[in-house]
Amino acid sequence: MFSKILVASDGSGPAVNAAKAAARIAKAVSASVTVVTVSYVPKVYAGDISPAMRQGYVDEWHHVLDITVHPVERLDVKPEAKLLRGDEPAPAILKELEAGGYDLLVVGRTGAGGHKIRKTGLTMMGGVSMKIIGNAECAVLLVH
Repeated sequence: MFSKILVASDGSGPAVNAAKAAARIAKAVSASVTVVTVSYVPKVYAGDISPAMRQGYVDEWHHVLDITVHPVERLDVKPEAKLLRGDEPAPAILKELEAGGYDLLVVGRTGAGGHKIRKTGLTMMGGVSMKIIGNAECAVLLVH
């Protein structure tokens, strides 16, 4: 059913839960798992940041990959980890999704951004999750 699974992570609890769910699915169907996060500098700081601070952002995003990959590895799945570059997370993730030929995207319902967008009275998702889900051209699993 699924052969290539992409997990998009921002290091939040729901993102780590999404990675664990992806690992369980991958194990059950012998699929590969790739964990990605996007290294970006928030636009508010983009024009006014030193090279050392920019490297600090990159280091932090590497840490996000580490904390997402380790729970997957503990479930005996060896994921590929990718640090994507981009101005915004959603477009970079969607580009990877298309280029990599993934057939399942697994994301957390809300992320570390701290804000939620209410789409209906019953549904609340993070802004990045909504952008990715709304534009993904493959199956999507949304995890709490």
